[in-house]
Amino acid sequence: MPIKAINRANLEYHIVSLKDPSSAIAEQYRKLRTNIDYSNFNKEIRVMSLTSTFPGEGKTVTALNLGTVYSQSESKTLIIDMDLRKPKIHRAFNISNSKGLTNIVIDGEDKDNVIHEITDNLHVLPSGEKMPFPAEFLMSKKLRALIDDLRTDYDKIIIDCPPMTAVTDASIISKFTDGTLVVVASRRTNSDIAKQIVKTLNDNGANIIGSILTRVQKKDHRYLAGYYYYSEYMED
Repeated sequence: MPIKAINRANLEYHIVSLKDPSSAIAEQYRKLRTNIDYSNFNKEIRVMSLTSTFPGEGKTVTALNLGTVYSQSESKTLIIDMDLRKPKIHRAFNISNSKGLTNIVIDGEDKDNVIHEITDNLHVLPSGEKMPFPAEFLMSKKLRALIDDLRTDYDKIIIDCPPMTAVTDASIISKFTDGTLVVVASRRTNSDIAKQIVKTLNDNGANIIGSILTRVQKKDHRYLAGYYYYSEYMED
């Protein structure tokens, strides 16, 4: 079966890079894309994961828009929802979550039956059916084999992970990605907690390629050295 296509007009409004690609916010995502591409000269970042400290910091919105701007640069891009406990990617695109990642790995479902085509270069793989032990699923050899297979199909793979303070899933996922981005919210994220999250990821072998500061106000800009950032008010 061919990859399923959906009506672009039905997309939820917070994927601003699709709805309004010429906006100032979309430009910030393009800057982020460029910074990622130049973040490591020794290794190409093809598969990247995004996590945060707590829910609501803009992690999922960042994953959606980052995947979109990569696709707009003619990179064939796949967004994967690996937040298996609270998946959201399917809602953003108004697609079904009845089949997805878990069905490919556990049930042997053909990937082409569950990957959704949003545009020619932007595809989405929802999380699929929930399972009782997500951590064990994420550590499975079958999942790693699937990611290796998808690497041959896509130029960029963006993985949306759960927040780090909730579960250890993001640390597990980081082991089979080329780089990890940590999303923190301006004037909301506790700096000590954020430092502990970074340490935990580093201790587990994650290649942290940058931090993204969200919910930035103009008066905060002078404090942004060392961060990528975008001005966005949407929740995850």
